[in-house]
Amino acid sequence: MNQADILIIGVIYNTFPEAIRYLESLASNITNNTGVILVDNSDNTRPSDFIEKIREYPFLHYYETGENLGYFGGARFGLSRYLQHHTDYPAWILVTNVDIVFTPSFFHRLSELNVQPTIGVVAPAIISKRWGSDYNPQRMKRFSRRHLYFLEFLYSGFLIHNLYLMTAYTKKWISGRPGFNTQSGVTDIQKERKIYAPHGSCLIFSHNYFNRGGNLELPHFLFGEEIMVAETAAHSGLDIVYHPDLVIYDYEHASTGFFVTPEINRFYRQSVRAILDRYYR
Repeated sequence: MNQADILIIGVIYNTFPEAIRYLESLASNITNNTGVILVDNSDNTRPSDFIEKIREYPFLHYYETGENLGYFGGARFGLSRYLQHHTDYPAWILVTNVDIVFTPSFFHRLSELNVQPTIGVVAPAIISKRWGSDYNPQRMKRFSRRHLYFLEFLYSGFLIHNLYLMTAYTKKWISGRPGFNTQSGVTDIQKERKIYAPHGSCLIFSHNYFNRGGNLELPHFLFGEEIMVAETAAHSGLDIVYHPDLVIYDYEHASTGFFVTPEINRFYRQSVRAILDRYYR
């Protein structure tokens, strides 16, 4: 694997058709200075023609983990494979789900960004194909302890959790969020600015994040990655900056679904408790 200026790590969890669509969106956009790694966390049998299809993409490095390592666990696995061959981090490292697609100008715009010493993470515009709204900025301000205790209550049982989700989805369906200008690539009310936390479906790390001690280690299995990234960046004196001219489309919930199982609910509850224990003492 050659040294890259941009490294993309996509994590698969039983999302094989989405992975092919993801690769198709990359194929016409990336340049020779871009490395692409797919990490397969799946526990379902992959389609018989999947390997044949991904061989059509010579830029791709594909790894099976043999177990579900979680989102950041899979990303960490992929990054470790890259670092086996290189001592330096690329200028930009993208950690993504594969239920997204990149717009044609995305990597051209990213390559034009200067990796300033104060930048830790860049948050792109992540446009929901279902709702037509931008998931970034995910959070402008740090959660209060009280709000996290409220989330811990919501996640105390999967029935309460699903009732909350049903209410939230209904509200979104009725009202939605402000529209998105797909021609300019900028939301009507949002411009480039510093934020607290980015949305997790596509996280764009600068090399500063890792060179100042940041990592992809979670104290729990799944969820809460955005808060960990936000807290790590803040602790390292780095900014997270929202760039709405970097546009991605999100076909959300391909791997987890809209509603939670008891197991997924448990992972949410564990993530909130881990965040409280680690960052709110």
